[in-house]
Amino acid sequence: MVSAQNGGKPAETKSQQEVVTTWYSWVVASLCLLTYAVSFISRNVWSTAIPKAAPELNLSMAAAGGLMTAYYVGYVLSNFFSGFFVDSLGPRKTLAAASLLTGFFTLLIPFAKSYSAIFLLRVGAGIASGPLFSGGVKFQHTWFSPKSRATAMGFIMSGPALGTMIASGVFAPIINSKGWRAGFSYAGLACLIIAIATFLFAKERSLITAKPKTDKTAEEKAEDRKGLLSVLFKKSFVLGTIAQMLGIGANQGFTTWSILYLTQVKGFSLTSAGALMAITSSAGLFSSTLSGIVSDLLKTRKKTAYVGAIGTFIFTLSLLYSNTYSSLLIILFLRIILGAFLGNSVNTLQADTAAGPYAGRAMGIYNGVCQLGSVIFPVVLGFILDQSGGDFSIVIKALAATYVVIGLVIIGMTETAKPAVKKQGAAV
Repeated sequence: MVSAQNGGKPAETKSQQEVVTTWYSWVVASLCLLTYAVSFISRNVWSTAIPKAAPELNLSMAAAGGLMTAYYVGYVLSNFFSGFFVDSLGPRKTLAAASLLTGFFTLLIPFAKSYSAIFLLRVGAGIASGPLFSGGVKFQHTWFSPKSRATAMGFIMSGPALGTMIASGVFAPIINSKGWRAGFSYAGLACLIIAIATFLFAKERSLITAKPKTDKTAEEKAEDRKGLLSVLFKKSFVLGTIAQMLGIGANQGFTTWSILYLTQVKGFSLTSAGALMAITSSAGLFSSTLSGIVSDLLKTRKKTAYVGAIGTFIFTLSLLYSNTYSSLLIILFLRIILGAFLGNSVNTLQADTAAGPYAGRAMGIYNGVCQLGSVIFPVVLGFILDQSGGDFSIVIKALAATYVVIGLVIIGMTETAKPAVKKQGAAV
C-alpha cells in the first residue's frame, strides 16, 4: 500500500518489521546461491570456450564477444517483466522455471549448426535467467531480518563466483579434451539439477510473499504504478543503477576476455589459464559474504563501496605489469575480494531502497538496466581488440577507468544503513 502521508513511498507493513532469520533462511539462501551458480556456468562457459571455439567457427573477436552479449540481450529484456512473475507466482516457482529453461536452451547449443542459431539459443538462455535477481531479493526480504540482509545478500551473490570458478577451472580441461560443445552439455545438465532442487526445497513465507490481487480496479492499478515509479525514480536508486550497470559491464567484459588475455598475452595454456581463473574466482565464495558482514558491522554501505571501487581500479590496472603466475594469482584474488565490496554494497543499497510491496518489480527492472552493461562491454571490447590488432592494454586501462567513474557516481547515493539507536539511560 502507498501512503500519501509518507510522500508516496510504500508503507512498511507489520509483517516486514517482524521478519526473523532462522536456520531455514540459509537453506533458501543456499538454493538461491546455487541458482546463480548454474546460471553463471551456463553464461560463462563461452568465455572459456573462446580460444577453441572462435578458430573452429572462424569468428572475429567482435563476433565472439557477440555470443556473450547475446545471453545478456535476453537477460536484460527478461528482467523488465520477470519481476512481475516473481511478485505474482512467487520466487520458488519462478526461480525453478528459470533454471529449467536456461538448462534447456544451453543443452541445445551443441546441436546448433550456425552462428545465428547459437546466438538465438544464447538469447533464449538469457531470457530464462531473467528472474534470478528479483527472485533472490524477494526471498531475502522473506527470510532475513533487516539486520542480516547485507550478509544474506553477500552469501547469495557468491553464487556467481562459484559458477565462474566452475566454468573456468572445471570446464577448461573438459573443453580442452572433449571440445567446446561438451562444455555446454554439462552446463545445461547442471541447470536442470538445480531447477528440481529449488522447486522441491525452496519454501516461501506466505506472510511476506502473498500474491497480489489480480482483479484490481483502475485506481488500484494507478496506485501500484505510482508506488513503483516512486521507487524507480528516487535519485539514489537511479545513481545506484548507473553505478551497477558500469560495474557489471566492466566485470563481464573482463570475464569474457580474461582467458584469451592470459593465453595470448601472458602465454599460458588454456588449462593453466582456466586453473588460474578458477583459483582466484574462489575468492568470490567468501568475499561477498565478507563484504556483507563488514557492511552490517560498520553500519555503512557507501564506505565499503568506496573501498571496493578504489581497490578494483588498482588491481585491474596492475594486471598490465604482472607477468608471473604467482603475481597474477595474488592480483586477481585481491581484485575479486575488493570487487565484492563494491558490487554487494551497491546491491544492498538498492535492495534497502526498494524494500516493500514493489521490491520484485523494482529490483527486476534495476537488474535489467544494470545488465545492459553486459550487453555493451563484451562486444565493444571485442571491437576494440579487432581494431587495435589485439592490444589488450587499451582494454585493461578502459576497465580500470570505469571503476573510478563508479566511485564518483556512488558519492551522490543515500546511505541506507542505520546507526544503532542508543537506549535511554545508556552510558555515553
